[in-house]
Amino acid sequence: MKLVNIVTLGSLFAALPTMSSALEITLGHTLALDSHYQVASEKFKEVVEAGSNGEITVSIFPQSQLGGEVRMIQSARTGAIGAFITAGPPLENSIPQYAVFSLPYLFSSVDEANGLLQGEVGDRFLALLPDAGLVGLNFFSVFERSVFGNKPINSLADMRGLKLRVLQGPGFVQTYDALGAQATPMAYSEVFVALQNGVVDGAEASPEQVVQDKFIEVIKDFSLTKIHYMPSLLVMSKPIFDRMTPEQQELVRDAARQAKDASLEAYNRTYEEALVTLREANVAINEPDLAEFQTVAKGLWPNLLASVPQGEENLKLIQDAIGQE
Repeated sequence: MKLVNIVTLGSLFAALPTMSSALEITLGHTLALDSHYQVASEKFKEVVEAGSNGEITVSIFPQSQLGGEVRMIQSARTGAIGAFITAGPPLENSIPQYAVFSLPYLFSSVDEANGLLQGEVGDRFLALLPDAGLVGLNFFSVFERSVFGNKPINSLADMRGLKLRVLQGPGFVQTYDALGAQATPMAYSEVFVALQNGVVDGAEASPEQVVQDKFIEVIKDFSLTKIHYMPSLLVMSKPIFDRMTPEQQELVRDAARQAKDASLEAYNRTYEEALVTLREANVAINEPDLAEFQTVAKGLWPNLLASVPQGEENLKLIQDAIGQE
């Protein structure tokens, strides 16, 4: 009897290291449950949990439950959270080279931007993150950002005097000011009420965000100005990533690749569905000639690049990769 107890107790202690090595990755993002961020998060969770045989679990926290993007960046750097999905601009304070992606009309389409970011150029930018205590796992789909609100934009003249909520950052604020609008940074959570009460005339976002975040209820127009193609990416805490085994790290990277594919497909689908939904809700879809917008906005590039480390070098790298001059 005593021998059996000793053997049983020994077996229990032998199991303890495996039990204690279990890892939970908290994964946060700021978007809605029907966004491409959520679709990608669920794919990442599926692949990691299936491939780790229970050693790693992934808990998803959407809709800013872990805080906004800046807060999640700070939390990941200290290891307080495991991973997050972010747009490019919030990373600019930590990695100022990312500001090159905030140049207006840098790309001509979603496909062009995604093609570049899924190649060698994207890899070079992901490689900048470890110096900030982060690990860039993969770029997800860019957002094609246009103007929505209660006034149509059919020409550059229609931008004049419009009070538009824009992302905080020189690439957004200076661009909209140059195009004649009054660029007005404010918290995203305040935009719905600001539109409802007429505090702002409009804002800028991708069409599926307008639908998913219910802005469709308080606007009359969506104008396809396509001023920015804003990157998004899946980032992991370096302190947590470094504690993983090489096999676990490779599993996480493979899951990120599969999540990327899910993101690209979901964004294209929800983008097209959103335009249909907007039309069905009697929101006018305006398609201005973008040539005059591009001329004015691209004239800002030298000033914007002056404050971006390796700005001219990285712009040339991007242009060479996509065949622009």
